[in-house]
Amino acid sequence: MSYWIIAVIICIVIFLPLYLFKWRKYRRIVSFRGRLLGQVNLSRKRKHLQPLGRVIFLDRVAGRHSKSMARRKFCDHHGFEDRVSLIKSKTGLSYVGENCYMFPARKYTAHVARELLRGWLKSPGHRANLLNPTYRRTGIGIVVRKGYVYATQIFTD
Repeated sequence: MSYWIIAVIICIVIFLPLYLFKWRKYRRIVSFRGRLLGQVNLSRKRKHLQPLGRVIFLDRVAGRHSKSMARRKFCDHHGFEDRVSLIKSKTGLSYVGENCYMFPARKYTAHVARELLRGWLKSPGHRANLLNPTYRRTGIGIVVRKGYVYATQIFTD
């Protein structure tokens, strides 16, 4: 019994500092993902639409696309059909949409989240995705690199 207590204490001593310091920036992005989704859902609520639920798998797909945009230093929907095929094969969902954004900022803040949503709402195609009543699930991927925030939001039924 005492060996378990010692093992737990050792794990806490090793992993707690990693969690608190190394993964701090990721925790911040996770919280802003939630904030962005809250703003998206508020926009949907104003139009009497159901809120979107987040799906971790879609977060990962969106995150990979945001990383790809950051590597290429360009915002686009490159590889969208591949993402659609992956999502359909893994989840069986039939409708997929995507919003992307590249915003000049050194870090992801509440201001950047508001500007990102404002930009999507000004664009007819992105607005259509945000306010599409068919979509019920979403995933959000955010990457900050070299003075830009790259964001991808994927929508599914």
